[in-house]
Amino acid sequence: MHHAGLAMAVTLATFNVKDLLEPRLDAKLAWIAAAIARCDADVVGLQEIGPPALLDAVVDRIAPAGSRGGYLAPLVGTADARGIRCALLSRLPPVHAQVHTTDALPFPVFRVGDPPPFGARIPLRRGIVHARVDAPGLGLVDVFVAHFKSSRPVPLRDAAGSEIATDRPRGRAEGTVRGMSWRAAEALFVRGLVDDVQAARSDALVAVMGDLNDVPDSPVLRVARGEGPGELLDCAARVEARERFSTIHDGRRIQIDHVLASPPLYAHLASARFVNEGLRMHDPLPPSGVAAPTVDSDHAPFVVRFG
Repeated sequence: MHHAGLAMAVTLATFNVKDLLEPRLDAKLAWIAAAIARCDADVVGLQEIGPPALLDAVVDRIAPAGSRGGYLAPLVGTADARGIRCALLSRLPPVHAQVHTTDALPFPVFRVGDPPPFGARIPLRRGIVHARVDAPGLGLVDVFVAHFKSSRPVPLRDAAGSEIATDRPRGRAEGTVRGMSWRAAEALFVRGLVDDVQAARSDALVAVMGDLNDVPDSPVLRVARGEGPGELLDCAARVEARERFSTIHDGRRIQIDHVLASPPLYAHLASARFVNEGLRMHDPLPPSGVAAPTVDSDHAPFVVRFG
């Protein structure tokens, strides 16, 4: 559906807010609200959202007071064991909205009839949030919000589920391969969701965005983008190389937050920017995996405008 006479423009943003969990921090709610307002995006994909009530509290704080930034009721995904999930805010009423979940992520076999190589060992811990919005002048845009497995190694566990420690390089390397396989399985799942939309409409306007926990030239991102007809294109390529970072890890500026667009949508790409002024490196996670609460995030929002 196209809107005759209206400007062709829609702005998307992705932002990992970092641990929007209890205990409730009023300063953090206000900080996130200000960051979202600074993006001024029509559709915002969020990661690490805890209780939905906290997201509502954030939206209530978006200036000007009482406006909620023009955003409608949030669409929230399913949470992982830590209680964090993806969410989507939109100023445009969705014509379709759902959260994609599955009990286990399949992994490719080499020959038909082979047993699944990992059985049901790879869960989709955080549901993929999906909204189809009618963008003025552009038409229907399908937006998927994802948060892939972190780059931390996944340990081997015994039959009872207890972690088996290792001090051998091979054992540590196996943990890295498990983590990469997990992200690759998530990327395959999202790629299949995009395929379904493109099979229904070959000229579909599609965006996949979120904290994909890998860099642009990684195998995981290549899986998510796909190859050939229907390949998703990297909107960050429009950003100057020195500004192309969304987090600082071990002192290195890297990009692990992405907006990927189908060719018909990418053709309308007008601008892209990382809101990374003031981004700082946070302390690494302690062995417990639970960090002290922070007001700010260790990720920068990524804002992309089409039109």
